[in-house]
Amino acid sequence: MPSNSLSGIRTLRARRRTALALAASMTAAVAMTACSHDSTDDSASPAPGAARVSADLQKLMSTAPWSSGQWGLQVADLQTGKVVQSKGADSQFMTGSTAKTFAVGAALDVLGDDHRFRTPVVHSGTVSADGRLSGDLILVGSGDLALGGRTTASGGLDVPDFDHYDANAVPGMATITAEDPLAGVNELARQVAASGVRHVDGDVVIDNRLWDPVSIGGLPVTPTIVNDNLIDVLITPGAPGEPAKIDWRPKTAAFGVDAQVTTTPAGSKPAVTTESVSPGHIRVRGSVPADAKAPFVTTYQVPDPAAFARTVLIEALARNGVSVSAPSLGANPDSRLPPSAEVNSLPVSATYTSPPFKEYAKLINKVSHNLGANLLPPLMAAHNGQRTYADGMKTEKEFLARSGVDPSAVSLVDAQGLPGDKATPTAQVALLRHLARQDDFDVFYDSMPNMGVDGSLADVIDRTDPAAGHIRAKTGTLVSPYQGKLALGTKALAGYIDAKDGHRYAFAIYVNNIPVPSDSVSDAIDLALKANKQLGAMAATIYKSPKA
Repeated sequence: MPSNSLSGIRTLRARRRTALALAASMTAAVAMTACSHDSTDDSASPAPGAARVSADLQKLMSTAPWSSGQWGLQVADLQTGKVVQSKGADSQFMTGSTAKTFAVGAALDVLGDDHRFRTPVVHSGTVSADGRLSGDLILVGSGDLALGGRTTASGGLDVPDFDHYDANAVPGMATITAEDPLAGVNELARQVAASGVRHVDGDVVIDNRLWDPVSIGGLPVTPTIVNDNLIDVLITPGAPGEPAKIDWRPKTAAFGVDAQVTTTPAGSKPAVTTESVSPGHIRVRGSVPADAKAPFVTTYQVPDPAAFARTVLIEALARNGVSVSAPSLGANPDSRLPPSAEVNSLPVSATYTSPPFKEYAKLINKVSHNLGANLLPPLMAAHNGQRTYADGMKTEKEFLARSGVDPSAVSLVDAQGLPGDKATPTAQVALLRHLARQDDFDVFYDSMPNMGVDGSLADVIDRTDPAAGHIRAKTGTLVSPYQGKLALGTKALAGYIDAKDGHRYAFAIYVNNIPVPSDSVSDAIDLALKANKQLGAMAATIYKSPKA
């Protein structure tokens, strides 16, 4: 993740949950030069006889600054399919993270909601009577996003309202989970020791060959992930003028932290940069206000996930009484790997088994987890005996076609929702209606943020609003260039409304290309937060009066 110093966020605690949707998608999009000049047609209107937009919704769309954007929406009765409100519904809009609904829906279809990731550690060579392994230990990456690092005592995944994965995008809002980020690695090391291995004469190797190497948005998407491939830097402010206290996790010899962070007066803006000036050294500089939520979380993106995983596994082995002749630091020695078919036949020393995939669907949708979403195409490809991200995207598109989504109505190039991803409101609603007819619909429905209750929709309407608890929907946000200026490229909301009239409706709302008042990323964040509430108000309006 690129380092960030995004200041100007006011009333952080009040906005902590509301801001979830923009997160890392926004960070990636700001850096991109591509924009969607032809993404929508604001003049588009429903076909003759189709429903139009209610006066209440039209009023919400026509006030400044929302009137400057291009709008599209569709609301349809979930059971009958009758469209009750529509505007520009057959024009394509940038989806933002609502693209994750397409990817999660496809992955549930391909993998199943009870799919579990099984990450083995196998060994070459032989183990002597005194526990000396003459060969290598090999951890075979399975695509497990959490690898035990979020697994709760009840067997689910810990899903906060604002995840550490997006800490750098909107400073001061992220929280860390209570679980040990090395829990799965520690369990694998414990099992290796329990198998009788006491010393490894060879090396420890990470096998990341489940799919061909790929990066999306500049970040590697690898089959082995530890702590989302992040180092969490935890900053606790002191009194104004005093140095802040610094901690980090996971603790590993792979990285040292050099931090100089001061405490500024309460109410001031946070300004923290996290970067590496040399391999293995993380430099943290800046300031946090005295009243910042502690710990203030910033993160460092691990540049080589395989080398990171190898080091923390060797360290976990040592904690469990297993020594390794090879040094713990350095590149992953993947040239030592036998052919994959041979690896698959090697003796298994340990296996970590994940919670069911339905927990991962919840994590991806609730916190809009980009890496989790981007794991889905290669996982689907691997499930089908294929190798590439593109193979997985083809599987997703085939699923959408089977779901009744017009192929010409969507253009999806990744799973997270970067600017190349576009869809019509009609296509989005068609997908939502299809998913509602599936046996695992409850899994998909439960994975969506609950408006006025949790996730990215917790605070977009008041918790006492009659609509609270009756709307499950996925948000989407992109900030990107438009006509030479910074703009809210998209704000989107799509999901289900259990309306006051007793009917359930599927809906999709998009607004594209609202100019930001300045070229300030801080102003862009403020605009995105306001747009989140504006679309929440629109969904609450539909709850009260679904029909035009």
